[in-house]
Amino acid sequence: MEIFGRELKKEDVLKKVGDISQLGGVKCYEFTDGLRRGIRAVDMKSPCGIDMTVLLDRAMDISYLSYKSIPVNWRSATRETSPVFYESRGAEWLRTFYGGLLTTCGMTYMGAPSVDNGEELGLHGRISNLSAENVLADGKWEGDSYVMFVQGKIREAKVFGDKLELTRKITTWMDTPKVVVEDSVENIGSEKSPIMMLYHVNIGYPVLDSTSSLLESKAEVTPRDGEAKKGIDKFSKFSEPICGFKEQCYFHDIEADKDGNSNIAIVNPDFNNGGGIGIWLKFNKDSLPYLVQWKQMGMGEYVCGIEPSNSLVRGRKIEREKGALKFIEPGEKINYRLEFNILISNKDIEVFKNKYC
Repeated sequence: MEIFGRELKKEDVLKKVGDISQLGGVKCYEFTDGLRRGIRAVDMKSPCGIDMTVLLDRAMDISYLSYKSIPVNWRSATRETSPVFYESRGAEWLRTFYGGLLTTCGMTYMGAPSVDNGEELGLHGRISNLSAENVLADGKWEGDSYVMFVQGKIREAKVFGDKLELTRKITTWMDTPKVVVEDSVENIGSEKSPIMMLYHVNIGYPVLDSTSSLLESKAEVTPRDGEAKKGIDKFSKFSEPICGFKEQCYFHDIEADKDGNSNIAIVNPDFNNGGGIGIWLKFNKDSLPYLVQWKQMGMGEYVCGIEPSNSLVRGRKIEREKGALKFIEPGEKINYRLEFNILISNKDIEVFKNKYC
């Protein structure tokens, strides 16, 4: 693998370090203070520049990602919070929404609060406030490359109700600025269940700035409402923070590439005096046919969400009424995959443009 600009074999690396943790690796720990007290977490760091935090008690979501100390994601004022503070009604989910690179929404419902078949459903579901079990966090050599991963299971279940289990694995590499999230959702109950999944990916400063833009393959873009319609001509451009900005959401139907994946990126070519930086998200269109763009140019709440999903965010009641609600049968498994690649320079950004745009 390539380490600090040199191509080295496994045996060459091991001759020069007492332990692989000298270069990077996996660290497990628990927060001890404030509203995040008691959350189990895993940090994964690599000499190629990846530094990220996975919260085991928050659905194994990724609360932080940086590349060579450059923050990639937005973090909210709530910071990480223990799931004991979760409030399920209405929009109270926002009280524990720390942002992060990835917050998972679902599994049996997500999107706008609604009352569906007499059941009161809050914003974006319960999954992001559930704890993982059967967790394994480790690293291993694969040939001359060192791979780091964390995996576990998260269960959303109710007596006389839906019973779904998510198996998640997050992988990164010592020598590649890439993160892969692989999910498998299984219906472990005896009746079919609604399944609504949205991957709330939140990009922030400095990848997001007034000089940034959103790039994607050919796509049909639809504004969610009248507020979004006002900004449809500038959905892919960003401004300086604006006091009182009202969020704008757009639904993207992105054309798949030859491998069946949709590709989207947020890039800032002016970063670091024209050096450039960006993040590219790839996901399978068959399992995640939609992408929701959440554009929020507020003061402090300055973020663009690029959110692959299997349905729109109108709420489960509307999805059911429109005949668009998806179901998972007993014993059925549905797989989802997200791949994040850091675009480390304008050269990488141009390669992405030429290949996908």
